[in-house]
Amino acid sequence: MTSGVFLSTLGGSMIGPFLLIYASQKSGLPLRAVASLVSINAATGLVASLIAGSLADRFGRKGIMNLSLTVNALAYLLMRGAGSYLEFVALMILTGLFSPLYQVGADAMLADLIPSDQRADAYAITRVVNNAAFAIGPAIGGFMAARSYDLAFLGTFSGLMSYSLILFF
Repeated sequence: MTSGVFLSTLGGSMIGPFLLIYASQKSGLPLRAVASLVSINAATGLVASLIAGSLADRFGRKGIMNLSLTVNALAYLLMRGAGSYLEFVALMILTGLFSPLYQVGADAMLADLIPSDQRADAYAITRVVNNAAFAIGPAIGGFMAARSYDLAFLGTFSGLMSYSLILFF
């Protein structure tokens, strides 16, 4: 799980800091206008987090995690071709709805797999790996985005899909 967390967070954080700049350039709107995308994503994520636990209980942790990673990977891949504000809104709603599913499923799976006396250490290790990937991802993504935003989106897609495939198999 920690390797997968590293891959998916590394991939996911490659485009994150540059997404609004990209959306502004593609849609022709000023940054202050596309900044609402962050709020839209957060609001849909909040709604999704309210039902994520029951979905993970009903359909299984692994399946929910895999669905979240796959849908998010595909959404970021589709963002490469988005050109209007409404297209970005639709994709941000999609990522907002599916992102919380992964975290809820992963937390529940960790609790299922790790004995209670070792859980604090397991969660701490996972958090450290997540933070390390989040620190490294934007640096790599910045180099990629400087060459081409397509590379950064492909890096994000690759990181998320890599963990999705590892999780699936």
